[in-house]
Amino acid sequence: METSIKDNVGPPKLVLKVLTQHLPYSLPTLRRLQFMETPGGCKTSHSHILSTFDTEAPSKDFLIAFLDFSRGPDTEMWLYSSLENPATPGDDTVCEEQVLNLLARVRKIEGNYEAQRVTPGILLIGSIHTRVFKILQKHSLVKSQTPEHFKFLFRVKDLPLGRELPDGLSWSEVRPSDMPLILSRTPIPYQEKMMKLNPSASIESSTCIPIAWTFLGPDGSLKLLHCEEKYRGRGFAKAVTLKLFNDSAVDLVKDGLYHADVAVENLQSQAVCKSLKGTVEWTTYWGWVTIS
Repeated sequence: METSIKDNVGPPKLVLKVLTQHLPYSLPTLRRLQFMETPGGCKTSHSHILSTFDTEAPSKDFLIAFLDFSRGPDTEMWLYSSLENPATPGDDTVCEEQVLNLLARVRKIEGNYEAQRVTPGILLIGSIHTRVFKILQKHSLVKSQTPEHFKFLFRVKDLPLGRELPDGLSWSEVRPSDMPLILSRTPIPYQEKMMKLNPSASIESSTCIPIAWTFLGPDGSLKLLHCEEKYRGRGFAKAVTLKLFNDSAVDLVKDGLYHADVAVENLQSQAVCKSLKGTVEWTTYWGWVTIS
């Protein structure tokens, strides 16, 4: 019997409850749904909450996803499969079928999407757990992918104390006029109009030029953490992250958990995450997945 995929414009209460029960593994998808009421994660007329249940309790094997084609070419989907939680072992075959049926439903939704997509027939899924990613690979659905990333978790109770800045530097938020500099420092093609909507923190010089910055993404993860080269080795990346967590994000995160995806070869960012008492819990990918 084919898995039925429910489609809701907002997250049903039961969906949020079940995702909360599956923390920390469900964190990226849970945050994306929670942040639908914030500027950076706002829902649109093209937002879909796709799941194998909505008002009745799910079976042991289930799947929940957020989809919004209007976010493209930025990340358009986050998904959580119960397959990801090692504490609730289920039927791998059922979970695989659910993932494939989800993509079949996405294919139908794309057929009714009237706007022009930058990547027709291709879906960008973010923070894909390695176990789900292997299903996509098995069926030759991955057109391209990022390198493997470590999923770091940060617990508010474990975060170190913040620090005062030396003379000549001050706290700020990323301003619209700062965005060309910020985007020039990353190879990832983020959309300026989207990043402007997300909470941010920065450290700037006496001439109001940012020297370190970071954002909280629409899935609640740490994004675009960067420190200019001449200021590295002085703890500013750590400091600006704590500033974001403690000031800009505290009203959004109620369960004491933050997260970040850090490429396995990015040793500098890994060191920052470890200095914040972050722990590696699993691995992820960003994948451009064929849906047509």
